[in-house]
Amino acid sequence: MISHICRASSRWIFFTALIYAPWAYGATTSTSIQVTNWILLAALVLWAVELLVSRRTPRFPRLLLLLVVALVCVGGWMVLNAKSIYDSDFSVFVPLRNFASPLAGSVDYTISAAWMIRGALLLGTILFVSELSQSNRWLLRLWYVIGLVAGSIASLGLLQKATGAQMIFWQPPPPPQFWVHTFFATYYYHGNAGAFLNLVWPLSAGLVIRAFSKRSHPGMRATWISLFILTIAGVLANTSRMAQLLAAALLLAICLQFGSGLVRKLSGTEKSVALAGALAIVLALVALAQATHLEQPLNRWQSEGDRISNDARWKASRVAMGALPEVGFFGFGPGTFRVVFPGYNIEAVNQAPGGWRFLHEDYLQTLMEWGWMGSILWALLFFGAIAIGIRSYNKHARRDWAPRRRVLQPLIIIALVGVALHALVDFPFQVESIQVYVATYLGICWGSPLWREKSEARRRRSDSWDTSDVTITLH
Repeated sequence: MISHICRASSRWIFFTALIYAPWAYGATTSTSIQVTNWILLAALVLWAVELLVSRRTPRFPRLLLLLVVALVCVGGWMVLNAKSIYDSDFSVFVPLRNFASPLAGSVDYTISAAWMIRGALLLGTILFVSELSQSNRWLLRLWYVIGLVAGSIASLGLLQKATGAQMIFWQPPPPPQFWVHTFFATYYYHGNAGAFLNLVWPLSAGLVIRAFSKRSHPGMRATWISLFILTIAGVLANTSRMAQLLAAALLLAICLQFGSGLVRKLSGTEKSVALAGALAIVLALVALAQATHLEQPLNRWQSEGDRISNDARWKASRVAMGALPEVGFFGFGPGTFRVVFPGYNIEAVNQAPGGWRFLHEDYLQTLMEWGWMGSILWALLFFGAIAIGIRSYNKHARRDWAPRRRVLQPLIIIALVGVALHALVDFPFQVESIQVYVATYLGICWGSPLWREKSEARRRRSDSWDTSDVTITLH
């Protein structure tokens, strides 16, 4: 009984983190980051208690556990052997006494320690979701929560556009010199909002596909279609050009994956109804575009040609590449980009103007912070999850998986590929709300090989029951 309560509580608390993080300014403020961390910690502690009470071993791949432990060890060592703390008032590194001076250590103990607390919780989240995904019911609940959050965030952004809001509704308008005029929904920076929407709207599309595939109640169909329209319209209304470009690519990938199968399942009458529904969706998007001032992102596309070559992010990336020969095996320490980059920028021939808290190129920033060893581990964790998800789907989906899993898994992979591409020109992997959702998707992919084992175990139990029934009957 206690184990059941702890298991259910940990999962509902985790769902709370999925709701809270994007609504609390995308978990980009110090307060929202701390609260998100506490929520994740509560979920993981309850999960650990449930495992201890029930005396069972959690279910996730050994390779995933190995990568998680390796990343915690690498980052933890950089914190324990930190060489200095950065003094922002005087822009100097204050040396620290460390116990292994010749070995690698973070250049800023405080920043790296804070980052590793968050990183350990996110890595624990991957393990947690990997096991949660073994339950059909909880996986569906997780899917519903993501779909509802996607629709709510997009709705707020569209309402702000429609009313001409100068800032997030409950925030005062910013001074003209600040960049937050590009806010969308609860995100101060439109690029982060676009990356988040591209993570969640494919799953909204999946709920629509599922609703039509399994002949759901008309009310459910209407609900998911409405949320899908709002989420897609939110991507279009957002002024992030990269997010819009990726949304078009993701939509094409989803159509290629599911389009032919859905068409084959529909009868002649249903195809006519589907065509009429598609036209209705297009008209609804046009109406929303007019109401939410879609001409703003269109104007940004028209002026794009003049801005691409002069974008400061390319200069910043060149400065970061100049620092790569010095990052070594373990880098400068988790989260330390913002204190390391200014020194290299000052010495660069072509300096990047302004201050840079994040590099608009997540892979280069990861190399600077984690070095070659840590970056390889992160790449194995992220891209390995995609590879394992694809392999599991191709080998076992048709024969061993429930229909909801066959729909969800390709959408998870498509969304992860989208955010991986977005990270080439922005910093989605540095935003905690996006990190939480990426960790969730990675957990699903890493857990997918075990879905087959579970179905095989169920099939063996069914076979044994059938044999006993036959024996009793013959007797």
